[in-house]
Amino acid sequence: MATLKSPRRARPPLRRKFSSVDQMLRGTGYRRVAAAVKALSAQTQLVDQLILARVAAGLTQAQLAARLKCSQSRISKLEDSRDVDLTLGDIQDYAGVVGLKLGARLRAVR
Repeated sequence: MATLKSPRRARPPLRRKFSSVDQMLRGTGYRRVAAAVKALSAQTQLVDQLILARVAAGLTQAQLAARLKCSQSRISKLEDSRDVDLTLGDIQDYAGVVGLKLGARLRAVR
């Protein structure tokens, strides 16, 4: 009579807490992924600020879109963009609805 082997259970993930995604990725050996995440984060600092302001204002993407008279998918695309892909008009309109004021300063390059 053949015996049936029970399937091997996968080990549960470690319950270690990390202070950042960067620390988690470096701790598990994925240096290239960590570098890519860090590079993308540097390219989306303005977008991240806008998203945080929207959330702090208690608005969903759909609510923001209604106030800006555009589609929710347009807001999603803006929030999924890199900073360099945004126009000043997009930034100004979005910022105004979430309670931010756009300011710019020009300096001489030396």
